[in-house]
Amino acid sequence: MRAQLESGGDAERRIRKELRTMWVDPPSFCRPGASPVTDLFHWEVVIDGPEDSPYAGGTFPVDVQFTDDHPFKPPKITFKTKVYHPNIDSEGQMVLDIFQDNWSPILRIDKLLLSIVSVLYDPMLDRPINGHIARLYKSDIELYETKARACSRRYASTPVVSYYPEKGDENWADYFGAVAARNAEMEREEKRREAEKRLHAAAAACLAHHKVASP
Repeated sequence: MRAQLESGGDAERRIRKELRTMWVDPPSFCRPGASPVTDLFHWEVVIDGPEDSPYAGGTFPVDVQFTDDHPFKPPKITFKTKVYHPNIDSEGQMVLDIFQDNWSPILRIDKLLLSIVSVLYDPMLDRPINGHIARLYKSDIELYETKARACSRRYASTPVVSYYPEKGDENWADYFGAVAARNAEMEREEKRREAEKRLHAAAAACLAHHKVASP
């Protein structure tokens, strides 16, 4: 297998870091797919149809294929189920500027997935890949939403249970470390908030005492 999780190249290190984020702090409406990650360059991610959109309630697995020179070229992301949308073609490919001219090595997969979720909410009609769907969106948005919901019910209604590494898996150590780091971060944040509360309470008590003591 080309790139196991223990590999040490620059691309592998960057992708491993992004995979840890996907496990413990995924972007809104996104989560790990049903299959274990055995190749760092090839993931499955699930996008849950965003609320207040015609895709709400749908489950959309997407295939994420990173390039060998990641992050200098964008990953290829393909929907594995049919999606009725102006910016997604019949093969599941989405056309976005962020995949092309607007790509930057500083962009991470979570930002890319958030962009996809945003476009599900609000299609980019200036560069549609499905012209007839874009025209319907402009001329009769209610019919567009009806068709999109019907398509989601037909092709994206099967629940997908996310896979998380288990003890004994080759990527268990990475997952366990990511969870531990996340828990430690949350504990530090909770302690910081508690310290702020105590500080504010002490300041308020001091101010109240000063007012009482003043003639």
